[in-house]
Amino acid sequence: MAKYDALGNYLARRFSREPAGKMSLTFRGVEEVLGFALPHSAHSQRAWWSNSPSHTQAHSWLDIGWRVSKVDFEKETVSFQHNAHLLIGEAANEQGEHLALRVAVDEKGFILVVAGPKACGSSFHTWRQIVQLLIDANPHMFGLLTRQPMHHIFPEMLADIGYSVVNWETGERWG
Repeated sequence: MAKYDALGNYLARRFSREPAGKMSLTFRGVEEVLGFALPHSAHSQRAWWSNSPSHTQAHSWLDIGWRVSKVDFEKETVSFQHNAHLLIGEAANEQGEHLALRVAVDEKGFILVVAGPKACGSSFHTWRQIVQLLIDANPHMFGLLTRQPMHHIFPEMLADIGYSVVNWETGERWG
């Protein structure tokens, strides 16, 4: 378990129960979740809270679809948010404990979050990975889409995410 994973687990559990898309914590609250004191830089430098994957601590929120939206050093609070999210399913056991499956969506892809009272897990998928999975699983589908009246839309979307697309029947190219 990485040093800051407890914060990510906390955010995932909160997201499963209260999918408001936004939440704030005091720095003290973050320290209680982590079980140790934040470094001095977290109390004075915005860079510590940046959404950069090069920061170890940022993975605790980025990997489950959260972003830091605001840091208030005077009030010692940090605000997190999701761009978009959906509740896929929810169930409760005999003790009334809930298990939820949610999807958080942003411009880079989507994150599946499974969370319960004692554990949680997440899995990030880029849009390119999803498109490749769809193409691999349905090779016949792409040919049909390129013969429709609005046939340019799907190939243009693929070209936007880095694919080079050719309609073998017409020779049209995208990307």
